[in-house]
Amino acid sequence: MRCIRLPAVQNVNTGNRASLRMPLGYVYEKIYLILGTNILQSLITNIVMRINNKEFIRWNSAADMQAMLSYKTNASGTSYLIFDFTERFARDEVAMKLGTIAATDVAGVQDFTIEFDLGVYTQVAASTIVAFADVEAPSANPIINRVQVQQKTIAAAATEQIFLPFGMNGYQVKRVMIKHANITSIRVRRDGVDFFEDLPLALMNQRLTDFGRVPQAGYFMMDFMPDTLQSNAFNTAQVSVGGKPVPVANLDIRVTTSAADTLTVYTESYSLNSQL
Repeated sequence: MRCIRLPAVQNVNTGNRASLRMPLGYVYEKIYLILGTNILQSLITNIVMRINNKEFIRWNSAADMQAMLSYKTNASGTSYLIFDFTERFARDEVAMKLGTIAATDVAGVQDFTIEFDLGVYTQVAASTIVAFADVEAPSANPIINRVQVQQKTIAAAATEQIFLPFGMNGYQVKRVMIKHANITSIRVRRDGVDFFEDLPLALMNQRLTDFGRVPQAGYFMMDFMPDTLQSNAFNTAQVSVGGKPVPVANLDIRVTTSAADTLTVYTESYSLNSQL
């Protein structure tokens, strides 16, 4: 593994939208942004990554992204912003690096960019952002780590459905992280089979803690592979029937809340870059 310095982050100034065009020819495992004077992690919002000008990762805020990293026990620091495309507790190298980003022509990638908004701060000479990345040799692997976001407003205590793509538009879901105030339980049912059978929040958190994860306050985590076994990723595209793959016909995910709530739902999955 090499750790290289990336090109200068463009448009770094108070209230601006900064951007970084990633050099091609590498497989990206992690990206590190060193935040200069007065640029706090909390000021960074609307983080978007694109491959070939097609969005594959979106975080509404650095705080939400950090909640996911802290859950996975990555190091945190207010002077850094870290993007991790690996599963560092996976059992072997292939599993650990399955979702890393191959920014190569043979993987079908001609452009890879990162953009984010900067809030208001006092601009001084040292208010810069310097970027580095852990990289490996070029690869043709088209599988990428993908993060999508949606919001749902619930007017009162209720049980409501959350939509995730399935069937022909499905993929391998690693985790669903829900930012909330009043979720009490969740149910996941695929083609008539329960995967999470109305699990209470406290039990879900205790279960994840037992796997060595760190549940975060204000977030409900549905982790389909807390043991990092890739075979446990939740397939919303196909199921095996009689030894043959059949498209998923029904996916029912329902959350129960004790009061009105606004849910921010992040879905972390494996996807082909051709699916964007």
